[in-house]
Amino acid sequence: MKIRKIKVKNFRNLRKIEVYPTQTTIFVGENNTGKSNLLYALRLLLDPDAKRLESEISEDDINDAAKSEGENSFSIAIEIGDLQKHQELEAIFRDRISQEGEETYITIEGKYEPDEEGPHTWNVQVLTPEGRHNDPIPFSPRMARSIPLYFLDAIRDAQKEMRATGRGALSQLLNDIELGDVEEDIITNIRNANKALSRNEGINDLVKCITTLLSPHIPGSQGDVSMTVATEDPTQLVKGLRLNLKRQSDYRAYDMSRHGTGLQNLVLIAMFRHRISTAGGIQPILAIEEPEAHLHPQAQRCLQKDLEKIDGPVLLTTHSPAIVECSDPLGLIRLTSTDQNQATTHQIDSSKINENDLKLLARMMRSGRADAFFARAIIVVEGASEVIALPAFAEQKGYNLDRDGISVVPANGNSFSYILHSCNSEHFSIPVAVTFDTDALQSNNGLVNEAYKAGLINEEDRDSGKNGSAETRQTTLEKIDWIPVESNFEEEIARIGYLSVILRVIDDEGATSSLDNYLTNQSFTKDAQGVAQFLNNNPRGKRLKVPVARAVANEVETVGRIPDCFDKAFKKAIYLARGDEPTT
Repeated sequence: MKIRKIKVKNFRNLRKIEVYPTQTTIFVGENNTGKSNLLYALRLLLDPDAKRLESEISEDDINDAAKSEGENSFSIAIEIGDLQKHQELEAIFRDRISQEGEETYITIEGKYEPDEEGPHTWNVQVLTPEGRHNDPIPFSPRMARSIPLYFLDAIRDAQKEMRATGRGALSQLLNDIELGDVEEDIITNIRNANKALSRNEGINDLVKCITTLLSPHIPGSQGDVSMTVATEDPTQLVKGLRLNLKRQSDYRAYDMSRHGTGLQNLVLIAMFRHRISTAGGIQPILAIEEPEAHLHPQAQRCLQKDLEKIDGPVLLTTHSPAIVECSDPLGLIRLTSTDQNQATTHQIDSSKINENDLKLLARMMRSGRADAFFARAIIVVEGASEVIALPAFAEQKGYNLDRDGISVVPANGNSFSYILHSCNSEHFSIPVAVTFDTDALQSNNGLVNEAYKAGLINEEDRDSGKNGSAETRQTTLEKIDWIPVESNFEEEIARIGYLSVILRVIDDEGATSSLDNYLTNQSFTKDAQGVAQFLNNNPRGKRLKVPVARAVANEVETVGRIPDCFDKAFKKAIYLARGDEPTT
């Protein structure tokens, strides 16, 4: 079973959204962009506790902009597909099944709208397949039980969920368990334990004293207090069970309440996964808000990999790059908020991106750059040196990249069209500012080709770069607002005052003689250009690029200057992130 489509109209800040989940779908976005509202909307349709949720909705849940335009209702719809793989579901929904190719599916829609007498009511129906004229039918309790949505809130009371009584997760798992095959042995052992306890002198004195003091207050003085290890009532055995955990073989087993919050959450999620795997003919959907809660990054990644193994739809909301980096780019959905506090959704259109770009995107996510998908804007730079130095440069100029939601992403070899492509308006819709080293234009048309592959220039511009000079290529790239770095990061910083810092690093690393030999052999002098050439073209020098970047970042406040090209990149990224007009 899978979720083909989710469509929400006029529910809270979800004015009009349509998303296409994968098996494991991850919703990301800043606070208050609508992630929780989206899961809540689905819960109104499919949560076993939907009746209670229905009592909480009101006309206040209708989108404000919709009200101002005279719309007085909201609707939530979900398409459930791959029913051909589940005959029991096809039997339940029978003549309400639609078909596309070999796949069969149904559409469930809930509407909150005025009834004939005026008050708003919430109704959930299974829609008629397209092309048929019979009416929708009510979404019956039997239908609801066949595709329940199990939900874990971001604020989870793990201890409550792990009680054997009440409506918690453990209680529901225990409901279907019968102890008949071991009941007699359990009661016999409990009875023997209770007898042994009563022989303890201190326990015996305690219960006798309480009985004596209590008897005058009980009619007939028939009260008899006792203390037991556990109840001997067969009907109460399951209710007395507790979940314990021994972390290692030589550790003691402790009640889950004695363990840390992160471990409690992992156990709770494991219980829900078990519930899904043993559901039989039922086809559940699992929805979790912030599965990363109380877990360190490695545990988050491990959990995400386990969640992706679930044979059924999984919907997650997260603020964690560690969760995102283990995910399929096609399963990532970004929510952003407009000035009118309306959510917009963005995801990759699989029909408009090639397989190689998806692989490169997944590799970028796994290499520690998943935070880019949470960003309001991205600055693409040449490599690791810029990633290290740019935050210090921004701070020196009084910019706050984190506050403005800006991520710095390395091109790593100037093959980065997949980043630009996936971030365009057809996919994730993340605005990008691009910087490029002009020395990369001297010998090939690689950067111009990247712009072409990203759809930023036409074939004629690409070919003019291929057949033209470095200046022609640079002009082509500057026309699309890419920002040139002359000639590269190291030369820029050396030219504006960091040459002594670079030379100190070279000396500290014992590479001064290598530098001198290189400069002599290449007929360079020990200036910005010569030292930059050593760092970019000599094997010994290349290994010093990262230490140089770190030293420069540490000395920014002392030197007090940053390259103009990066100042331009900061300004562009900030206005892109804020949606403002460009500044000079």
